[in-house]
Amino acid sequence: MGRAATPNLEGARRAERRAVSGSARLKPNAWSSLEAAMLDLSELGFRARCDARLKVGGTISVEIPGLGPVDAQVEWQRGGEFGARFYLPIDIDACGWTVEERHSALAHLLVARARASSAGRAGAEAHLRREILAALPMHKNVVTGR
Repeated sequence: MGRAATPNLEGARRAERRAVSGSARLKPNAWSSLEAAMLDLSELGFRARCDARLKVGGTISVEIPGLGPVDAQVEWQRGGEFGARFYLPIDIDACGWTVEERHSALAHLLVARARASSAGRAGAEAHLRREILAALPMHKNVVTGR
C-alpha cells in the first residue's frame, strides 16, 4: 500500500523543528503574495508570523530557499502567528536556512528577552521566553533522567 500524501498531526508534532531567522514569500492564492517572518521549520511544516489573516484549512505556497515553492495547509492562526503543514515532507537539509541561522535566531531572542527584562516589560519577556523555548531543539514526550 502507498504512503499517505499528507503526514498526520501527531507526526508533525514529533518532527525536529529548526528555529530559523529569515523571511519567506507566501502566496495565499493565485493573485497575491505577502512576506512572512519564518520562526521554525521541520520536514513536515513550519511556524511563521505575518500581518495577514489566513484561512485555516486553506492552501498556501511558501518560497523556501534551496527548495523553491512548497505547498502547505494552514493548520492554525493565533494573533500574527500561524502554523502550516506541508502536503509532502521536505528535505530540510536542502533548505537554504542553515543551522547557523538557527543559532543566530536564538541569540536574537535571548538578547531581546534580556532587554525586555531590564526594561521591566514582563509581558514581552514572557512572550520571548516562550519563543526561546519553542526555538530550542527539544522534543515533546522525551523522558529526562533526574
